[in-house]
Amino acid sequence: MKTADFIHDLTDWIDKNLEERLDINTVAERAGYSKWYLQRMFKEHTGSALGEYIRAKKLNISAERLANSGEPIVNVAISLGFDSQQSFNRSFKRQFGQTPGDWRKTLHSQPERSACMCS
Repeated sequence: MKTADFIHDLTDWIDKNLEERLDINTVAERAGYSKWYLQRMFKEHTGSALGEYIRAKKLNISAERLANSGEPIVNVAISLGFDSQQSFNRSFKRQFGQTPGDWRKTLHSQPERSACMCS
C-alpha cells in the first residue's frame, strides 16, 4: 500500500473514531508503527501534526454538539477525551477565538448564523 493511501485510510479511521478514547499511542498501535515514525510520516503527507489533526477534528465535533444541543460543556469535553473542562476551554478558544460558553451564547443570540463556524 502506498503511503498516501495508508494516510488516507488512517484519517478515515480517525474521523470515524473521534468519540472514542483516541490519542497518538492508540492511533500508532492501530497503524502498526511506532508513534515517532507515524507522526513524522503523517506530517510529511498532510502538513499537520497527528495530534493537532485529532484535536482539531474533536473540536469541530464539539462545536457542532454545542450548537445543536443543550448538552453541558463539561459533558462534551469529557466525552471527546479532554482531561478537563479547563483544557477543553483552552483548546476551543485557541481554535475558535472564544470559549465554548461564549461561542454558544454568540451562536444562539444570532440565529441567522450557520449552525457551525468550524472552518
